[in-house]
Amino acid sequence: MNAEAYIAATRAALVGAGLERREVDGTVYFAGGSGSTVVLLHGANDQAGTWAPVVPLLANHRLIVPDLAGHGESAPATGPIAMTSIVERLRAIIDADSGAPPSSAAGPAASPPPRVGRRDGARPAGETPALLTLVGNSMGAWIALLYTLAHPECVERLILEAGGGLARPLAVPLTATTPEDALTILRAVHGPNAVLPEWAIDALLSRSTGSPMLRLTDLTFIDGRLGEIEVPTTLVWGADDGVVPRSYAEALRDGIAGARLHIIEGAAHIPHAQQPARFVECLTATF
Repeated sequence: MNAEAYIAATRAALVGAGLERREVDGTVYFAGGSGSTVVLLHGANDQAGTWAPVVPLLANHRLIVPDLAGHGESAPATGPIAMTSIVERLRAIIDADSGAPPSSAAGPAASPPPRVGRRDGARPAGETPALLTLVGNSMGAWIALLYTLAHPECVERLILEAGGGLARPLAVPLTATTPEDALTILRAVHGPNAVLPEWAIDALLSRSTGSPMLRLTDLTFIDGRLGEIEVPTTLVWGADDGVVPRSYAEALRDGIAGARLHIIEGAAHIPHAQQPARFVECLTATF
């Protein structure tokens, strides 16, 4: 086994669970199922296959699982990746999946549509039904928040897992130049007692230059905008997360009105992969 084989296996698992690989203007995503729409957003340097452990547990929902811009099989393969472009490409695949006409950034500014997601989860009479539950891990949580701020009329609820776009320091650096540094980072991500394959260390070292995370630009932090989030929000954190400290989660909880924080024992920075059943319990409790 190596990193490439592992990634291929996770992507094959998405297809095996009934999702179809699709592509819109260079952005690859997997979609399938029926019911309320749930969009699963991976973290930096990751790809859609990370969600393979939870996809079979969400069979009662329409799932959209993208490779975010510059990650996995999605363009651009080289060069800068603006955070704004990640949000725009996400909107394009959501529109494509729903059959809606593509949104345009051109033309005169229009008045924003009314917000449809209320903190109690109810939809006000006469308003268009909310469409999406956004679930984001790490950087994916940041993207989920930026998407909600840009398109509040489209989002029904948020699940923020181990991330959220605050201008706060992380507990460990995310690049390594020595095997020792790589091991420290991997234990922060996977837990202090995780059994780590040798290829995982090699894969992390290979990302010390040119990785998608290092190509990110237009970093838009949202510390001052948490009060604008008006949809029901659930925070899910691993008890052993060594990357994003608990104080970060508490700041999000305190800044987003009505937000709830769930701590999952036996999980670190990727609870959906480390404790998938417990993660899905936290997610589906919001429906």
